[in-house]
Amino acid sequence: MLKSEKAKLYDAKAKQLLSRKDVFANILKYAVREFKDCTLDEIIACLDGEPEIGNVPVDDSPELIDAAGSESVSENDGIRSFDIKYKVKLPNSNEQAELIVNLESQNKYHNGYTLEKRGIYYLSRLISSQYNVEFANSNFDDMKKVYSIWICTHAPKALENTITEYSFQPTAIVGNGAVDNKKYDMMSLVMINLGKSDKNYSGLIEMLNLLTNMRRVSVEKAMDILEKNYGVKFKNRLKEVDDMCNLSQGFYDDGKAEGKAEGRAEGIIEGRVEGEAIGRAEGEAKGLINAAKELGASYEKTLDMVVDKLHISHEDGKKYMDMYWNA
Repeated sequence: MLKSEKAKLYDAKAKQLLSRKDVFANILKYAVREFKDCTLDEIIACLDGEPEIGNVPVDDSPELIDAAGSESVSENDGIRSFDIKYKVKLPNSNEQAELIVNLESQNKYHNGYTLEKRGIYYLSRLISSQYNVEFANSNFDDMKKVYSIWICTHAPKALENTITEYSFQPTAIVGNGAVDNKKYDMMSLVMINLGKSDKNYSGLIEMLNLLTNMRRVSVEKAMDILEKNYGVKFKNRLKEVDDMCNLSQGFYDDGKAEGKAEGRAEGIIEGRVEGEAIGRAEGEAKGLINAAKELGASYEKTLDMVVDKLHISHEDGKKYMDMYWNA
């Protein structure tokens, strides 16, 4: 099977697992503040109908919609659609679409752009797409809050095992003119970055790591923990074992291949850069990028190495990548 075909298979299995109501309920409980005090059963009761998986376009420009109208295509990004989109209700609310939650699963953190900015774009689209659907004309009070949740299975080391929310907050410039947060708290971006076991390895991070498995424990043991601690029950364990084995193998192989290339590149650079006594950051960046290219490391992994090794910002790392990646 071609690598691209395997990637599509793993992606499809990941979406199937993450869209399960018992799994999605855990994500809401730990990542969406409105649900933190709810039980899993209460959260599941707030999920309206079935999720839309991979068939809701992000963009609405006519030239980007394919013949079936199900996916948006960009020359640079390829297929661009929301992975999983659920309409949910707030607890103790009769509203049928109080929150619109978009869930994205990312295997790579850097793709030549800032992932957080892509998340903000998705939030903006989730808001603007409500026009003539949730509200019309000037009835902006009917607009629904949106969440965009991103799960990154291969996050940079500095971000591993973290969950961060980015939300709209008022800042007083002159006096105190802030109003009730219900009037402006309309969008939140949540970044969930997985990693190896550490002090933060619990709750949602543990659950998601067990689902993707990453070859840490046997699938059977992972399922036992998921059922006992997170209420994720598997009716057909034989089928689910096969699915999770395939999914975890895909994530494991991808991470192992990139990690091997990274390690080899770092080993070469430690000798090359020190041997040539290149003290300037520019020289170090050039050597690191060239060695990584020779060994077949990806753009994203090379950018991560430049940032980590030189202790520089992501923006400065991109500057060096722009200078030397295609040189």
